[in-house]
Amino acid sequence: MTYPPGYVEERIEILSALCRAGDCHIEITGIIAASPNEAAATAALRKRLDTTESGARAVLEMQLRRLVPDLRDRLRAELEELRAQAARDRA
Repeated sequence: MTYPPGYVEERIEILSALCRAGDCHIEITGIIAASPNEAAATAALRKRLDTTESGARAVLEMQLRRLVPDLRDRLRAELEELRAQAARDRA
């Protein structure tokens, strides 16, 4: 499949942030709940997850159903597929 320029890298960043958030979802939920506003939550998520603005926003906007193990597995599978494609594209 062919993606527009920059899509694969951006999607990898978002999926990476979502996967990391899933691994520590209790802590992430606490960070979001304790933040006084969206900007503070985004900044705290960026720092905690070592991610970009778009990665933090994706975590902040994710539906809680994404924490269900089979959906987390799907996210990881998509992430690995895109990482493999990015490696092929660089070769």
